[in-house]
Amino acid sequence: MPAQVDCRKLRLVIPNSSSLRRSVLVSFRFAGLATAGSLAMAMAGLFASIEVQIGLLGALVSILVGLFSTFLNRAETRERQQLALLQQLSVPVALAADPDLYAQYASYCDALSELAMQEDPILREIGLLKAASMHQEISFVAEGQVVFTGTESWRTVYEKLLRSDDIREYQSVAWVRTKAYWQDQPGQQSLALNLEAVQRGLLIERIVILADDLWPLDEELPSLDIRPWIENQHNHGLWISLVRESALADEPDLCVDMGLYGTRAVGVQELDEQCRTIRFTLNFGDNELRLARDRWERLALFARPYRELLDQVDEDG
Repeated sequence: MPAQVDCRKLRLVIPNSSSLRRSVLVSFRFAGLATAGSLAMAMAGLFASIEVQIGLLGALVSILVGLFSTFLNRAETRERQQLALLQQLSVPVALAADPDLYAQYASYCDALSELAMQEDPILREIGLLKAASMHQEISFVAEGQVVFTGTESWRTVYEKLLRSDDIREYQSVAWVRTKAYWQDQPGQQSLALNLEAVQRGLLIERIVILADDLWPLDEELPSLDIRPWIENQHNHGLWISLVRESALADEPDLCVDMGLYGTRAVGVQELDEQCRTIRFTLNFGDNELRLARDRWERLALFARPYRELLDQVDEDG
């Protein structure tokens, strides 16, 4: 079994070429050979003829050149091996500047090391599947995408974004298909967060897409099943605009639950018939933000500000 390496304690030191060459020159083997050669030449100078001295000098020089060349070749080989190892460990080296991520990496190494020592093949197979799933999720995050499936935990990230100092504007699209939209406890907490954010100075614009049974074609205002939810936001300073779902029949891609968090991120929520979250996808990529901005601007062409609708009702009344 190969020796185990503690990833947390692994430390690479890659010397440059000049340091490698200096280490050869001051090595014990080189110093010993140089001393022996010097003594041999001294003895030859005392007892041998000039021809013998010249021949011996040539032989010693040839030997030293050969040995020196061998040492340099070995040093270069070691350097290539160390550079290859450095390439294999490029991720840990890149993480060295981020203690939090490196701590997670070290823990992951420990867990994989323990998994490698498991002998049960089924347990190992399960561990590999779990590791592959984690790798996929982390890869998505590294690319700027976070996906929450079948959970309301996305609202924690939602709250952090709305509380961020660098976000001055939040543009939201609410696709309301039933009167139960945002009426459960998590939805009410999110709405309370919106109202609080407006009080802090955050500009919130919300386009509400209403199913036709919630805003009948022959009615100037939405039905009382959903109107209190809309008026509560309007009265607390949110800029609310409305559009009927039927008005978007030729633009089906505009029917979406979406939030633009300034220029930082875009979130898309998918709900089931009971208004429970199926999936929430958060993207930080520039391309996704551009597409979301385009969708928002197209949708705004169909929407009417709720304030205008109220004014119209007052005029007609």
